[in-house]
Amino acid sequence: MHDAPPPCITRMNRSRMRPMPETAPLTVILEKAAARRVAEGHPWVFKGDVAWNSALDLAEPGELAQFRDARQNLLAVGTFNPRTELCGRVLAAGPRARVDAALFENRLARALGKRQGWFGVPHYRWVHAEGDALPGLILDRYGDVLSIQVTTAGMERLKPLWLPAVQALARPRTIVWRNDLPSRAQEGLSTAPAIDGEPLSGPVAVFEHDVVFRADLVEGQKTGWFFDQRANRRHIAELAPGLSVLDLYSHSGGFGLPAAVAGAADVRMVDVSALALDLSRRAATENRVAERCRWTEADVFDFLDPARDDGERFDIVVVDPPAFIKDKRKIPAGLAGYRKLARLSSARTKPGGIFFMASCSHHAHPPAFRAAVEAGLTEAGRSFSLLRSARADRDHPVHPKLPQNDYLKALTYRLDI
Repeated sequence: MHDAPPPCITRMNRSRMRPMPETAPLTVILEKAAARRVAEGHPWVFKGDVAWNSALDLAEPGELAQFRDARQNLLAVGTFNPRTELCGRVLAAGPRARVDAALFENRLARALGKRQGWFGVPHYRWVHAEGDALPGLILDRYGDVLSIQVTTAGMERLKPLWLPAVQALARPRTIVWRNDLPSRAQEGLSTAPAIDGEPLSGPVAVFEHDVVFRADLVEGQKTGWFFDQRANRRHIAELAPGLSVLDLYSHSGGFGLPAAVAGAADVRMVDVSALALDLSRRAATENRVAERCRWTEADVFDFLDPARDDGERFDIVVVDPPAFIKDKRKIPAGLAGYRKLARLSSARTKPGGIFFMASCSHHAHPPAFRAAVEAGLTEAGRSFSLLRSARADRDHPVHPKLPQNDYLKALTYRLDI
């Protein structure tokens, strides 16, 4: 028997979904440079790219639109929202572009086929927005449970065209709609969470390689789990047998648990979230490694305060913080934060130990992030060599015209002294 959903969760009402037209009566004329970019495959249109007119002011958020050049040549069809600076999202390009149910069926099936070939169990990011040519849609799969983020008004309006394909391909028992996103408010959409299908009785199991995690898809961060670090977790686990590991910003055990399962002698996980640590404890028991794990509920900067240093040092230190840089204005402060974090956390690494640090801030460009980390290591008096530079796992593809969306950066160093 399943528990009743929390009061804040409502069931989706499919009867409210309006059928969408397969043609786009709205025409958006692009300036010359933008027309060239779209013709070359760029999926975004900004307000400054558009020859604006009064008809566009009257457009409904998320309405289908034809993107044309000044000569009225059809470049692409996509969605349009006059309320947002990033006003256009391309779905189909070329003079015969068309948006219909078949387009979504094909793209969803293609994205699913890739994941099924890559992973032995159905636990992965199935759709990664523009990376899978489905802008505005993030879809994570946990077996027969799906966690979905619809981030644009356009993809919300098009739900009657793509949701049936999702249901037919995966036959989910439950769909969790993670609507609690600032971007949805900016797009004029509801931010109330919802559940479609059977209510969840608690955290779901997440399987990666030979480790089982627990993820809270309703109250947890983002879609509930971070599949993007899968390959990086495996990398650290392969280094961990017989060693001690400090996992900072451990969330629900992302790096610490695989290290313990791989044979680490001692794993200490530090996070400010009691909920995340409880999930980690539960999973440690399920993986039969709880006796080699320790948990500390604390703010990481407080934990690393030199005045509170208990002298314990670790063979491997992992630092996987939340995004420090939310917008461009905060880039200098965010890079300074990464630098400080690298300085403090590297001090807890034994001589000859491994130091891993990641950033999920897409505003922290890879060279700038690396420079900040290495400045922090130098300030800590550590000599170092870079062993590995990595990004998100392959179920997070990056659109070739959107390199800025290659957001995850992960650096592994050996600290010689």
